[in-house]
Amino acid sequence: MAEEKIEFEKSLKRLEEIVAKVEGETLPLEESLKLYEEGKKLIASLEKTLKEAERKVEELQK
Repeated sequence: MAEEKIEFEKSLKRLEEIVAKVEGETLPLEESLKLYEEGKKLIASLEKTLKEAERKVEELQK
């Protein structure tokens, strides 16, 4: 569980870095697309982790 939290935190931090970079800089199209792809993958992973945590909480409440 602790390892999942670390991975979640690392992924969230990386996503925040990507957003800041895209919002704060004028980037070449290729780099922007690369960052966009990475961001989409991170979002999918983070959503999956959150849904799993939500499922666990629901199970515990029963």
